[in-house]
Amino acid sequence: MTSDAHKPTAPATEKQALERLRLPLFMAGLAITSVLWFGADKPLLASAFFAVWQVALMVLRAQSRAADALLEEQYAVEAIETASRALRAGIPLSGMLQILAQEARGESGRSFREIVQRESLGEELGAAVRNVLVRSAVPALRAFGLSLAVQVSAGGNLAETTDRLANSLVARARMRRRARAIVAYSRTAASVLAILPLLAVALMCSTIDGYAEVLLESHPGNVMLAASMVMIVGGFAAIQRLGRIEPLATENDA
Repeated sequence: MTSDAHKPTAPATEKQALERLRLPLFMAGLAITSVLWFGADKPLLASAFFAVWQVALMVLRAQSRAADALLEEQYAVEAIETASRALRAGIPLSGMLQILAQEARGESGRSFREIVQRESLGEELGAAVRNVLVRSAVPALRAFGLSLAVQVSAGGNLAETTDRLANSLVARARMRRRARAIVAYSRTAASVLAILPLLAVALMCSTIDGYAEVLLESHPGNVMLAASMVMIVGGFAAIQRLGRIEPLATENDA
C-alpha cells in the first residue's frame, strides 16, 4: 500500500496558508491604521480599527485551529477503528502498528510512523508509545496510547479494549455533531447581529443629510463609531468563544 508520509494533509496545508497570510494581514491592518491616523487625522478611529482588526484575526486563527483539531480527531478515530479491525483479525501488535503507519492520516499517521521508526532503532515498544502517543496533543491518540502502554506492560485483551475505545470515540463524535448543530443558531445570530449595524449605518448615511459628517468629522461621532466597532467585534468574538464545543488541547495538557 502507498504511504501518505510525503502527502501534505489538510490541517498542515491550512496551517501553512494561515501562517503565510498572518504577516500580510497584519501589515494590511497596520497600513489602513496608518492611513486613518496620519492621512485622515482620525487617531481614535485608527485605534479602534486596529483593535477590531486584531480581534478579527484572532477569531480567524481560533476557528482555523478548531477545524484542524476536529479533523485530527477524525483521523485518530479512523486509525483506532482500523487498529480494532486488525487486532480482531488476529494481526499482532507490531503488524497493526505497521498498518497504521501506512494507512493513518494527519498527526495520527506521523505518530505511528514515529513509533515504528523508534522501535526499528531499538527503543522498547512501551517506551515509544509513551513518548509519542501518550504525549500527543490529540485526545483520542492519548487514550489509545494509554491502552497500548497498559497492554504492553501488563497484558490483556487489547482487541476488546480498542473496540470499546473506538465505539466510545465514535459516540462522542456523534454527540459533538449534535451539539454543534445546537450552537449553530447562536453563531449565526452573532454573525447577523454583527452585520446589521453596518447596514444600518450605511442606510442612515445615505438617507439622513449630515449623518455621515457627524460620525466621521465630529469628535463625539468618532467616539460613538469607535465604541460601536469595539463592542460589536468583542461581542462577536465572545459568542464564538462560548459556542465552542470543547477547548483545544494545549501542549501543557498533552
